Amino acid sequence: MEARRQDDFVGILRQHAGAAPDRTAFTFLEGELEVSDTLTYGELDRRAAALAARLREHLEPGDRALLLHPAGTDYVVAFYACLYARVIAVPLYTPQRRTVPTVEAIAEDCRATAVLTTSRNLSRRSLFADGSRPATIPWLTTDTGADEPGAPTVPMVDEGITPRTIAYLQYTSGSTSTPKGVVITHHNAVRQCAEAAAAWSFDADSRWVAWLPHFHDYGQIGSVMLPVFAGAASVMMAPATFVRRPLRWPRAISEYRGTHTGAPNFAYDLCVEAMEEAERSGTAPELDLSTLVIAGNGAEPVHLATLERFAEAYAPHGLDPAALCPSYGLAEATLRVTSTPYGGPVRSGTFATAVPGAPVMPSDDPRTRPLVAVGGVIGDTGIAVVDPKTRRRLPSGHVGEIWVTGPIVSPGYWERPEENERTFGAEIEGESGTAYLRTGDLGFVQDDALYVCGRIKDVVIVNGTNHYPQDLERTAEESHPAVRRGHTAAFGVTDGGTEFPVVVVETPRHDAASPREVAREVREAVWRAHDLIAGVLVTETGAVPVTTSGKVRRARAREEFLADALPVKARLDAVAPGASNEPTGTARPDRPTRSVPSAADALRGACLARVTEWLADELPAGTAVDPARSLADHGTSSLQLLELHGVLEDWSGGDLPPEVMWESESIDDLAARVAARMVGTGPKGADR
Repeated sequence: MEARRQDDFVGILRQHAGAAPDRTAFTFLEGELEVSDTLTYGELDRRAAALAARLREHLEPGDRALLLHPAGTDYVVAFYACLYARVIAVPLYTPQRRTVPTVEAIAEDCRATAVLTTSRNLSRRSLFADGSRPATIPWLTTDTGADEPGAPTVPMVDEGITPRTIAYLQYTSGSTSTPKGVVITHHNAVRQCAEAAAAWSFDADSRWVAWLPHFHDYGQIGSVMLPVFAGAASVMMAPATFVRRPLRWPRAISEYRGTHTGAPNFAYDLCVEAMEEAERSGTAPELDLSTLVIAGNGAEPVHLATLERFAEAYAPHGLDPAALCPSYGLAEATLRVTSTPYGGPVRSGTFATAVPGAPVMPSDDPRTRPLVAVGGVIGDTGIAVVDPKTRRRLPSGHVGEIWVTGPIVSPGYWERPEENERTFGAEIEGESGTAYLRTGDLGFVQDDALYVCGRIKDVVIVNGTNHYPQDLERTAEESHPAVRRGHTAAFGVTDGGTEFPVVVVETPRHDAASPREVAREVREAVWRAHDLIAGVLVTETGAVPVTTSGKVRRARAREEFLADALPVKARLDAVAPGASNEPTGTARPDRPTRSVPSAADALRGACLARVTEWLADELPAGTAVDPARSLADHGTSSLQLLELHGVLEDWSGGDLPPEVMWESESIDDLAARVAARMVGTGPKGADR
């Protein structure tokens, strides 16, 4: 096969397919690490080319296609088919009712012309409102027909592709109702992977093993693109597979001799807790993590205590602590900006808080949380620490805004020229000729290592996901008619190293609505819309601080909240709110009685007992469980919901659509849905 270009991913994949067609590229695991599908480089090339030919029958180069796929190899084929056809991929996820508004907003923002999905997910089209873009554009299946004998292929599949060709749009949570699409070119992705491979010693003999979602930048680059760049193997599982049983991740690393992996900080905490529980119960698996070269920790703040606990828990299983690799990055820079050098030690320090422009000073206050160094840049990437007000470069050891430049930096957001000029075209005062990305993050450089110590942005990061306060505030204002629009404040509060959101809302002084009921409605709405358990404080009219122009002063509201300076009508805490609410009743709504219960009723009762038993173990002692109220109102987090989902699948002995965990109106409703599926009378919408 003739030599192919190495500056775009079509040329890179086709070269690997020609040189080593039988080499395994992707392996997808389900359940207890059973292999559900594999792809060799030859198969991936052939299927992607065939699907690209089908796409060309419906789409033109440059068209945008939403990829609404579950985790798995079907997504991988669809993504590379888009690259082959020069269709701009928009990686997303299988839509659920609560994510429909986000998908509709993204589809409208990028003016999508098609949806790509699996044949099983075609029914999801009915979730979208008549007239919305996803409901009006073609839906094309990517798992049927493309690889049949005689299927067409694209003869000049890479014709017209250049390094500057847009490969995909990486959507981030928007600060308004419309999310923003980060433009990622082939050049961005190739240079990102080249830097990551050099920094992490990743080559064709490496094996990436991870559960990261493909629609996030970490999973897209780490699991889907970096292995192809190097001609290596990628072993993937769905995020839910990991969260239900966290030990499946280290088990997969052990069984597949994984050399590289990565995850946000919270995942390492889950693995420590799971191992400790397994050791107490005598069920700890035999692991060999001696092959692990890099275990990246990024996408959210890195905590020293987590790294130390993980190293201690897994050192007896062969883990080299030098493999732990704190990193810093963001989608606007494709993924990684800095990381700890391969084989380098984890560095940390305790510093007194410093305002932007001021030097940091060591602190011996035991209450101060240590900061972890997230390493340095490599290749042509550069960072500068800049005073966000004066835009002047700051010397080492001074706190400022982190600015990034280099080939990994995106050209900008999709069709947002004014915002792109502000965010991606910044120049340092007194210097010229170099455009920088303003990250909005605060940090400093010391001994050639970057420390990230805060954010200028109001973004709240929970489990590695960004949540913008404007979105939370809008949800709160729409949750109950008593909430005053324009007078809500959302912000993040850190407790024990974990950040959680708080929403402060005003209600009129003489409104008849119960403040506690308003708080419950706000928290329920935030949970359903954003998958977050938020602390909620209902306060008096005029208590939320605003500027003279009427803009909410979130930082000031946060200060007053922490100082208990806001008048409280009602308050629900974010952490296990059931423990701080007034006791709830346990009476169940009246139901028609039967002299002999049906099979569904018997199963519902048994399921209700199992859920109640599980909640009793998870919630603080003394917390009442009310079957008539939702799981969210009992304080369950998204991670706990996925764990409970796994418990119910094990209990029922069958597959249970994850959506029922979010869509059930109450615990009783959840038990009824599970029971109905067990006897084969589940609602038609239960799988949607």
